[in-house]
Amino acid sequence: MATIHDALARKIPPWRDEIRALIQTHGDDKISDVTVRQAYGGMRGITCMVCDTSEVPPDRGLLVRDTPIADLTDRTPEEVFFLLCTGELPNASEVESLHEEFVRRAHVPNYVWKVLEAMPPDSHPMCMLDTAILVMERESKFRERYTAGLEKEDYWEPTLEDSLTLLARLPAIAAGVYRMRFHKGERIAPDPERGWAGNFAHMLGIPDPKREFADCVRLYLVLHCDHEGGNVSAHASHLVASALSDAYYAVSAGLNGLSGPLHG
Repeated sequence: MATIHDALARKIPPWRDEIRALIQTHGDDKISDVTVRQAYGGMRGITCMVCDTSEVPPDRGLLVRDTPIADLTDRTPEEVFFLLCTGELPNASEVESLHEEFVRRAHVPNYVWKVLEAMPPDSHPMCMLDTAILVMERESKFRERYTAGLEKEDYWEPTLEDSLTLLARLPAIAAGVYRMRFHKGERIAPDPERGWAGNFAHMLGIPDPKREFADCVRLYLVLHCDHEGGNVSAHASHLVASALSDAYYAVSAGLNGLSGPLHG
């Protein structure tokens, strides 16, 4: 069965070659002029970042890997995640493989729930979600392999491992935080037959006999999948990851940025 790892292993070498060629040919080209006003104004309007996953042209709206977001409204978050990572929508086999990956990794360790239960009852849900992510950092495959002497060209593999584990667990954690923080009762176990968005909707515990709420959650997650790399949360995650901090630290940084009133 084809996997997202297989797709990236095929894609990454030619991407690296393209970047080397671009730098070799255009490495000294200027891409932006910067004013004092921009420097003091939060770097607004400065062209200074590379983002392959999405862009928001004023005349076309959000493009995810050059695909208009309107063309993805019938897709699942799993399919869009695959598109963001690889530049291609997955086939049926790749979708099934990714679903199985998430099911296999979905169990949230009990120590995570113990930490959340020990937090003050009026803790902000975002703080609780962030805490859960950080407490799982001990399981990072990137940190483990980097400490053992991981070669730079292989950084992407344990980073993918950490990312898949985080994505697999986040629906249960976010739903658990919601039920805990707002006194909705016991946590609801994930259903391996449901997709990523459907499972999140299911674990929230909101009555949904026709699964209309689940479909709204699916659409909401697709629409919010990516919005260029310059917003606070995405940029914070990229910045922290650039120091070779693992995905747990990087995603935590992004959530901290998202929690600010000027962003989230």
